[in-house]
Amino acid sequence: MRGKIIASKSEKKTENPLHRQLKQFKNKDVQIMQKNDDTKEGKILAIDNYLNVAIETSEGIEFIKGTRLLYIRLLN
Repeated sequence: MRGKIIASKSEKKTENPLHRQLKQFKNKDVQIMQKNDDTKEGKILAIDNYLNVAIETSEGIEFIKGTRLLYIRLLN
């Protein structure tokens, strides 16, 4: 029976380039500006490809949906 090989065991999974870039923010101090002009500062605990963020602030752990983000800035 002839057909196309969809996937083989020998293929390595390649990491999504966007995911690799987003990982640089993990465990870093950042400032997050939201579309409603609210600003949060803290350490990013988790971030996904949709830019949903879990951030640890002085008020505790907060979850911010990616559709509400305006920008993320690394702090020194």
